[in-house]
Amino acid sequence: MSAWFADVLIVAGLAVMTLGVYGILRFPDVYTRLHASSKASSLGVSLLLVAGTVGARPSAAARVVLIVVLLALTTPVAAHAIAQAAYHRREPMRSAGAVDESGHCPGATSPSPRHGDPGA
Repeated sequence: MSAWFADVLIVAGLAVMTLGVYGILRFPDVYTRLHASSKASSLGVSLLLVAGTVGARPSAAARVVLIVVLLALTTPVAAHAIAQAAYHRREPMRSAGAVDESGHCPGATSPSPRHGDPGA
């Protein structure tokens, strides 16, 4: 029974990672590609790690839990840092309907005035 469960987790992990690769190739800009790659790497690797510990000793499971927690903590931070660097390099948002709601110009020291503000 546990072998079947591990096989299902492996197939699910590989499917998630394959969809992430497809998203990296298909999405139009760096921001959406980054979203696909970060979700695929964290979820796909986590599923594969859990599949590897099915039927293993508790010490192996504890290590996998630690690795999954570290992935869950560091992947969003790394994705944010990469997206912020792309934003400061003025990488355009090419997705349909993409709107920059930050209120600043990339690379500017002060926020740009918004349309409709009384002080603008």
